[in-house]
Amino acid sequence: MQLDCIRTLSRRASGGLSAALATAALALALLLPAPVAAHPHARFTYQLEPILSADAITGLRVRWQLDPISSLMVLRGIDFNRNGVPAPEELAAFARQNDALVAAAGYFLTLGDAEQALTFSVTQGLSALVLGQRIHLEFEVALPAPRPGALTVRLFDPTWYVALSPADPAVPPGHACTGTAETQTLETQGWGTQTIPVVRLRCGAA
Repeated sequence: MQLDCIRTLSRRASGGLSAALATAALALALLLPAPVAAHPHARFTYQLEPILSADAITGLRVRWQLDPISSLMVLRGIDFNRNGVPAPEELAAFARQNDALVAAAGYFLTLGDAEQALTFSVTQGLSALVLGQRIHLEFEVALPAPRPGALTVRLFDPTWYVALSPADPAVPPGHACTGTAETQTLETQGWGTQTIPVVRLRCGAA
């Protein structure tokens, strides 16, 4: 089922998201010119910035970059005053609305081994900005305990509405940590096998 997010996001009523949108895995997905059964509907890249204490990873700053079509549709949908410029309050409202939805999906984030994933807490929910006509979203998480030197990270949408892949480089240039991207296959909810990117972070002497 495709989601008419543009219509929903352009409503000014204080009622918020529609019931159909609220039950969707991701409101960032937009009404794209594709068949209903076609998946994924959007492709985002992500970059990981480990938060460190000495050489131990205590959390992650995760950045998503929406693909050009999704970015364009979002920018049109949130431009309530129709001036062609995304205002800070429009971007903030978009981020707030979507934060609750991606939170319900665990922010599409798995830390540690797939067999024994680490718990994490969100210390900063979604925020949004525009760089070069592309929507960028960012959030931060904290680990339950520092991880000395290394951490495995996966970002994926099990419903396959959005495909997420690591940016090149996966970690911002000049960071004390490095990230090596690999792939792994996982069974998804009704969509068969997906190829999932796995980023292995290494900091210090790890």
